[in-house]
Amino acid sequence: MAGNVPETGEQRFLTRPLSVVLDFARFGAALLVAVGHAVQLGLYRGPFPFGLRMQHYCVIVFFVLSGLVISTSVQGGRSSLPRYFVARVSRILPVAIPALLFAVLAAYVLAGPVRVYIDNSPDDPLEVASRLLPPMAFVSAWPGMPAPVWNPPYWSLCYEVWFYAIFALAVFLRGWARVAAVLVACVSAGGAILLLMPVWLMGVALTHAPAARRLPLTAAPMVLVGCVWLALALFEIDRAVLNPLLKAWWPGKAQWSQWALSDFAMGLVMVLALIAVRPLAQRFAEPIMRLRELAGLLAGFSFTLYLFHWPLLQLARSHGLVAGRNPLAFAALLGLVVALCALISLLTERQSPRFRRWMEARMFAPVEQRRPL
Repeated sequence: MAGNVPETGEQRFLTRPLSVVLDFARFGAALLVAVGHAVQLGLYRGPFPFGLRMQHYCVIVFFVLSGLVISTSVQGGRSSLPRYFVARVSRILPVAIPALLFAVLAAYVLAGPVRVYIDNSPDDPLEVASRLLPPMAFVSAWPGMPAPVWNPPYWSLCYEVWFYAIFALAVFLRGWARVAAVLVACVSAGGAILLLMPVWLMGVALTHAPAARRLPLTAAPMVLVGCVWLALALFEIDRAVLNPLLKAWWPGKAQWSQWALSDFAMGLVMVLALIAVRPLAQRFAEPIMRLRELAGLLAGFSFTLYLFHWPLLQLARSHGLVAGRNPLAFAALLGLVVALCALISLLTERQSPRFRRWMEARMFAPVEQRRPL
């Protein structure tokens, strides 16, 4: 893949208008995850049509989008393994590490008198450390490894980091070195994580499937409506059919991949939706591009919203800030969480470009400039 001739914007699957649409989708998915978790934590007890599956399927949306964006970023030989490493590290660490530390701070310093925790926060300092260090190494999704304190959504990042690593080794290495490195990485990741890698690779496949760029505009609305219907239908059959099939087939502990068959189905629905949205985005490119600044603003703190919303919701609950059955109070509470995440992102996500420049200056500067005086 890294040696291909660069494609033009029209030849690539990910066009500029579609990229703007996907920025809105990233924020929308992160917001829906926060909504679902707020209901799960009991901050809202009014009518709600979905359960745990909504927020989980939003993570599947993230996986497909991630595979598409990462594959596009290395398309045409414009990247290398060191630059890929810098791009991923500078994107992940400024949000992941503060999110883990903030969750510990929230659980043990800022929490209020309502000491009822859904994730059984430990009290012993050594146990706290044992639940902090594995997530920092992105191995807390391995079977038997402890989950981070007050941040269950962190599991998907642990999966995604392994997807990034395996993909990079497959793309940038050659010959037997590639085969050996990919095999070692797959064994290290483990079966549970690999169960969901095909979902991530669905996004990658979109960048290498010419047929995905040929859907007629007239057919796009019908396909998109069909995707909505399929997604809603999946909510009716996943627990009754697909999830029991996986339990019967998979002998070990599937960890967060326990819904893998349903996740494959949702991944395919998302791929079809992206294929349908692409011609529509091209057709309405002018008004969509006028919204690119708003889309960038919202997408610019979606990662922070995803990793910080759980400890913020737990803090609210521990201080008795719940909405009960009042939808307006629930909307206000969610608005507060979103606003706080937007502010936090000024110190996390918004610092990623600066961190990336710092890393590039030290890794790629001429040797003469790196020598001490």
